[in-house]
Amino acid sequence: MARISYDEPTATAFKAVRELPRDGLSEWHEAVSRHLRPSPEMTLVDIGAGTGAFSAAFADWFGLDVVAVEPSAAMRDEIPRRPDIEVFEGDACALPLPDASADAAWLSLVIHHIPDLEAAAHEIRRVLSPGAPVLIRQGFPGRLDGVELVRWFPETARAVATYPSVDETCEAFAAAGFRREAFEQVRETYGGSLADFLDEADRFRDADTTMRELTEAEFLRGKERLRRALETASPEPRSNWLDLLVLR
Repeated sequence: MARISYDEPTATAFKAVRELPRDGLSEWHEAVSRHLRPSPEMTLVDIGAGTGAFSAAFADWFGLDVVAVEPSAAMRDEIPRRPDIEVFEGDACALPLPDASADAAWLSLVIHHIPDLEAAAHEIRRVLSPGAPVLIRQGFPGRLDGVELVRWFPETARAVATYPSVDETCEAFAAAGFRREAFEQVRETYGGSLADFLDEADRFRDADTTMRELTEAEFLRGKERLRRALETASPEPRSNWLDLLVLR
């Protein structure tokens, strides 16, 4: 399923440098709440749950039950084991859930790892109850102006250009009966400084699909951009903007 192998070293690097701090997700909290309209009786399936950061956030924020589905054993090992989070092996095209058993689906930076998006859309349709939403957090081609990584490593946009577009994603899900309900950009913030990002760049490269596709020269140029930026770095928090696509 994944474009990169999420083995144990990659999962460790992912958890260390790519998990967002909870206090940097306040705008995602607000946006998801608006579109999900959560209640404690709900079950949300987190597809491609990774190390479970959003699974834990949703359980804590909304008091609902989360089913975290992740194909990588190393990533699954990092997901918190709690009464309100069930963890299963699986992927978007083979979800280990009964028909109509979930009240929402969440896919965070997963779309580009799915080899057959239309098949996945039909599988998601199968496990969702009627009228349940699909919430997709994604960097889509042509919509990367607010993505921090692209600012310092612009060649990462080359990999994103091969990802499904907004229209292609909507078309694949339309084949399974979903329609676009909302589309907006959401900001997230980081606690670390640019100096921290520079220090973590090598580990970030190990854990990020787009960074792995950089040449060594492209990677070194990006690190040099970061070094120069440190000379005039603003005290403002680092931020990143990604799209939220809601289908229902």
